Amino acid sequence: MTGPAFQVALAFDADGACLRLVGALDLDGTAQLRTALGDCLALEADRIVLDLWDLRFCDCAGLNVVLEARAAADRIGIELRVEGALAQVARLFALTGVDQLFADPVPRLPPRTV
Repeated sequence: MTGPAFQVALAFDADGACLRLVGALDLDGTAQLRTALGDCLALEADRIVLDLWDLRFCDCAGLNVVLEARAAADRIGIELRVEGALAQVARLFALTGVDQLFADPVPRLPPRTV
């Protein structure tokens, strides 16, 4: 994948952690995201928010990391929310049904017209 490199910015507050994902999340970025999510899960905060406002692309490898994190969070009782999925990322989440898994649903795109 060409374009902006994938980046994760991590911030903590009294309620939990926020991971801001920027750029394009493909196979090359999964290790970085997995590490950041693992750090958040280890803290056992009340919630983790994935801020996707600046994520312009996500493929199935990135989606799998998000799903793995959701399963891990469910096992230990942490809320994992997604906020701000736009364009391609929102479409991927909607087509795969992932948007239904999160407490704060991903905005749905209107149906495509041909």
